[in-house]
Amino acid sequence: MKNLLLLFLIIFSTGILAQEIENNEKQTQEEYIKGRILYLESTKKSGYNGQDGIKEIEEYRVRILEGEDENKEILIQSPVYLEKAYNIFIRENENVVLYKEHGELGDNTYYIVDIDKRDSIFLIVGIFVLLTVIIARYKGIKAILSLVIVVGIIYNIFLPMISNGYSPILISTLCALLCSTITIFLTTGFSQKGLVAILGAVSGVVIAGIVSMYFSYKMAMTGFVSVEALNYSTLLQGIKIREIISAGVILGSMGAVMDVSMSISSALTELRKRSADITKKDIFESGMRIGEDIIGTMVNTLILAYIGSGILSTLFIYLQKEQFPLIRILNFESVAADIIRAFAGSIGILVAVPITSYLCCIIFTKKIAEFQLFFIVLWEQSG
Repeated sequence: MKNLLLLFLIIFSTGILAQEIENNEKQTQEEYIKGRILYLESTKKSGYNGQDGIKEIEEYRVRILEGEDENKEILIQSPVYLEKAYNIFIRENENVVLYKEHGELGDNTYYIVDIDKRDSIFLIVGIFVLLTVIIARYKGIKAILSLVIVVGIIYNIFLPMISNGYSPILISTLCALLCSTITIFLTTGFSQKGLVAILGAVSGVVIAGIVSMYFSYKMAMTGFVSVEALNYSTLLQGIKIREIISAGVILGSMGAVMDVSMSISSALTELRKRSADITKKDIFESGMRIGEDIIGTMVNTLILAYIGSGILSTLFIYLQKEQFPLIRILNFESVAADIIRAFAGSIGILVAVPITSYLCCIIFTKKIAEFQLFFIVLWEQSG
């Protein structure tokens, strides 16, 4: 029964994501298709003196792999700019993305706009899924399932609701609760350690969100933390941009906080099974000692993750350190936002340790244990 349910959820969740992506592709007005570079036909250097930024024009023989002109071979010109950052590094026998422009007389013109990265994306995702299943086996399959569901929740619930004007903080908190519940229950089943882990994780995530919200308003953050956000400000009308930072903290720290809570809950549950006469004080102190070991690496992991995601912005600031004093650098909104994300998320991890440890003490009381037992029996009977 459980295996069939898991299989159904995997197929259903994957189908929803695939359908949403397909619908979005159909709704787009611009048409992009897949092509393949056969070889470089010629290079034209005459007539280009570099004043327009173009060094030369390369002409490629390209086979169209999709659309009404499928399997047709055409010549496409691609400019080579003096500034290397503008160039597309094209190689023979490589798949590319072509932009299709419809002419007034029914003729089509194609342009090379990018290298087609989808095959590489599918490959690395496939390697990840394969290794997860090989190493973790059945639990690996459940982990993949929970990941698909979490992505589906963010894509189909979180993003549509905040785009419709709902509070990003409220929606991200509800999504964090839902994602944590699904992920942990798929991993552990309905158990004491699962319930404690969920409560501890949600508590830590909510506190991280509250801290980030407080400091976002205290620092008068606008939410426009990048030039790209300012350029697309017209698309963000009606969206509560100032809450986006806090929503990002809630979702971004969810995985790390959930990991900490699950580790402590699992360890203390095993400790309780081994020693039935252990006191609540001993359970709490054991949880805190376990948490001390976890915190050292987990806090670094979260902060380094945020630094790594914004490494280019960090590099820009480093290269301009002689031009801007520290007072100016720390007041860049992008820098302040990254600091809030990193440290608010780390605070969520820190507070999750004592909260989870304390909840382990509470959940071992007789009434809660009997309440748990009722649902555990129902879960086992469903299998």
